[in-house]
Amino acid sequence: MPREPHSSKRLGVATSTDVAKRAGVSQATVSLVLNGASGRVGLSEATQQRVREAAADLGYTPNSVARNLRQRRTNTLTFITPDIGNPYSAEVIGAVQQVAQERGYLLDVLVAEDEAAKLKAIARLRGGVSDGVITSAPTRAIWDALKELARHGVPCVALQDQGDGTEITSVGVDLEGGGYLATRHLLACGYRRIGHVSGQQRHPLRERERVHGYRRALLEAGLPVRPEWEIEVANSPEGGVKAVELLLALPQPRPEALFVFNDQMAIGVLHGLRRHGLRVPEDMAVVGFDGIALAAFTVPALTTVEHRRLELGQQAATSLIDQLEGGESPVRYTQLPVQLVVRESCGGLKDGGLPA
Repeated sequence: MPREPHSSKRLGVATSTDVAKRAGVSQATVSLVLNGASGRVGLSEATQQRVREAAADLGYTPNSVARNLRQRRTNTLTFITPDIGNPYSAEVIGAVQQVAQERGYLLDVLVAEDEAAKLKAIARLRGGVSDGVITSAPTRAIWDALKELARHGVPCVALQDQGDGTEITSVGVDLEGGGYLATRHLLACGYRRIGHVSGQQRHPLRERERVHGYRRALLEAGLPVRPEWEIEVANSPEGGVKAVELLLALPQPRPEALFVFNDQMAIGVLHGLRRHGLRVPEDMAVVGFDGIALAAFTVPALTTVEHRRLELGQQAATSLIDQLEGGESPVRYTQLPVQLVVRESCGGLKDGGLPA
């Protein structure tokens, strides 16, 4: 008597993972084909047919309506950002959007410029309008609100902020290492009077910040940390222009080089220096942080500490969706590396060399 094909599936319900293995494709491809979205990404007809045949052989039929009712799912993720116009935020959001789409989710972007707005947005998510949230948590109140949201069954992923190491998964960048790398490079270029331009918002949940790396590099070089050379301004290009005003108001000797909190602020610094007739790097060297695409097109081109912005968004989205689809996952902090990209604004070593 001929054996029924794939009789082992009688012991359980086939999943999209089974279909993906049988068709030799990813789960994302299975989701796109069986949910009628394959045309958006240009999957070949042969691939689509292979997925459909595998699903038919295994008796797999996606029932998103029933699944959503059973699990009270919306198939929507939420990204809360303070500034959607920031090129850095746009790149990270784009990476989150790509992963979400590949795995069958929509992405809702909410803009919350301050703590009160972010707390209000988080409270709204308790109503079941989203399956999960990605955001930074720069204050204790926001972190506690995310933990409460998680206890209500809405998984959360924090960007950069590590919190107290419980309940919330976090994905970040080696910020302190980046500050150290930038400052060590300026030291290697021969600068000794090095200032730091930082954002005004404090991040008490970040154990290692850019400024810590900046200070460590100075102390290792036998140079004092001078608080008056740590200038705090708004996290914006306008803040960078303001930083130049504050810098020029300092008594001599003033800094001859600056490590700036991020690239958009550094672009403001370049503009402010040019408005005052100061040359970069001849009169002031500048190094930014983040590696946004625009930094390569400033005049002069901006030296920056680059990190994998797309990977940051992809990791955050993947971690969130894995929690949704695979149940509980171990809470962990994932830290991505940084690298120095040397251009014209630092006026120094073109190979990015550092002192021994």
